[in-house]
Amino acid sequence: MLTGFNTDVEYDGVVYHVQTEDKGLQTPFILSLVYTGGAILASKRSPYDDLVAGGFDEGILAQRLSRQHKLICAAVHAGRIEDLKRLSGRDAADRTTHARQAAPAEPAETPVASESPIAQASAIEEEVKTEKTKVDTDHFAISPTDKNFEPLKVILLDETELRSGQSVTLRVLVSRSAGERRAPAGKARIVVKTLGTNFRPTSTLATTNAQGIASIPVLLPSFEGGRAAVLVQAHIDGETAELRRIILPTESS
Repeated sequence: MLTGFNTDVEYDGVVYHVQTEDKGLQTPFILSLVYTGGAILASKRSPYDDLVAGGFDEGILAQRLSRQHKLICAAVHAGRIEDLKRLSGRDAADRTTHARQAAPAEPAETPVASESPIAQASAIEEEVKTEKTKVDTDHFAISPTDKNFEPLKVILLDETELRSGQSVTLRVLVSRSAGERRAPAGKARIVVKTLGTNFRPTSTLATTNAQGIASIPVLLPSFEGGRAAVLVQAHIDGETAELRRIILPTESS
């Protein structure tokens, strides 16, 4: 099970909290929830049965987790709250239809009112214990302009394999939405954290230059077992973006 993401996104004076997490191989799906004031407004569930069936790759799962979280944050930042609510209802309706088709016929019952967002979120948690769902269509699929709507974005300029004990320099580029294009985010605060199950976390700070680029030297912790990752977070003017990369353990001799 991967560590999830939690981000506060402000729109029109309201702060929305977006939470995305991996529910684990026993219940293989990615769940995103949108909260405000403690109430769940919308939810998004993406099964990854295809990864489990085709040979599990934690790196691909981490990319999907990050992508879904960023797209939902971008939708909130663009004011698409009602769209998210409608898609949540469509997800719940699709799952209900699938469950009814799979279940034996029962006597007709009096229709009940549609579920509230909180009830829908609870139903997601309960339903997955008994139902193995098929991979559904991603309601937040990337369109040519979706990336431009992300308020803040951080990417690695040099994608390399990260392995225990290595000394690496991470070059990151941070950009911000500027209408139909993206602009470098200069003076963004960068925090690089190394997280793992068998060592204490560490962090390194940096700041992007005028071109939105920062180079951060990092000594990756040495470990032989367990899981580990590098988390890169960018912060500027109340906005946050992050990415995560897996650190591989020391190779056995």
